[in-house]
Amino acid sequence: MPAAPSPAYLALGATEIRRRAERAVASLASCRACPRGCAVDRLRGVARVCATGRYARVASYYPHFGEEDCLRGASGSGTIFFASCNLRCVFCQNHDFSQPARAVRGAGSHANPAASAPALARELGPEALARVMLLLQARGCHNINLVTPEHVVPQILEALPIAIEQGLRVPLVYNTSGYDALESLALMDGVVDLYLPDFKLWSPELSARYLSARDYPEVARLALREMHRQVGALALDASGVARRGLLVRHLVMPGLVEEARSIFRFIARELSPDTAVNVMGQYHPAHRSGQHRELARRPTPHELEAAREAAREAGLTRIDASAPERLFVYL
Repeated sequence: MPAAPSPAYLALGATEIRRRAERAVASLASCRACPRGCAVDRLRGVARVCATGRYARVASYYPHFGEEDCLRGASGSGTIFFASCNLRCVFCQNHDFSQPARAVRGAGSHANPAASAPALARELGPEALARVMLLLQARGCHNINLVTPEHVVPQILEALPIAIEQGLRVPLVYNTSGYDALESLALMDGVVDLYLPDFKLWSPELSARYLSARDYPEVARLALREMHRQVGALALDASGVARRGLLVRHLVMPGLVEEARSIFRFIARELSPDTAVNVMGQYHPAHRSGQHRELARRPTPHELEAAREAAREAGLTRIDASAPERLFVYL
């Protein structure tokens, strides 16, 4: 059996990654790491939407067996859950660590991250974050799965050369909501092997209502195009474990099959019909979804099948319907 290809970051090299990290960390002085563009000085501990200052906050890390089969394999996906999120999804199933403990103050304010950051998280410097990556590799995980990385790209890049020099050799998965800044994705070009974005909603109006981000659809389209440009279609090794490429998730929501239809058309026409897509049926009312009557139920079997049929009608050929009721983590 031929050896599995080396992760992309080994070809790029620790020296180049360190150079990118220095530039990225310096930019935290007027942070635009994500599309919110808050421009606060995170180097001095100031934070706004992401409630994260100079260092990344990690809620948990462990071998995760609830991801897609091609990510978890036999030994699990080495998942690092970063606390806080740059979206405010009313239906978030991980709101205990993805949402601030209380609302961050409005535009122009400099919120105190210590007051608003989720309590279920620990701040990790670059050496500690590198140790977490190496620990997950030592436990046999097939990859390092970076969940909610949109606001901590500088911190990930800062930790990665340390991990590489101590023997990190498994692929990196960038597991995101799709609300990513192109500048951050450019920094990850040649670093990330596997992109795992959500594409949640197509409508700006619904995105404003449910995500608190009217520009989400436009940002996600730009981000997915860039991810596809970097890594192409999903490629598996001989054992069926993902090694490189793009896998897009869409969570089917009650009453919103037309959103799915538009998203699948975009993927097939503007990325590739060969793009791997997981049509996810795990939505259930959570967090603040009860404030929206239309979201206070699960999608019906008819809606789930209609969404999967929409993916097929769009021309997509790699639709993951395995274990449709498995509980995935989405932020």
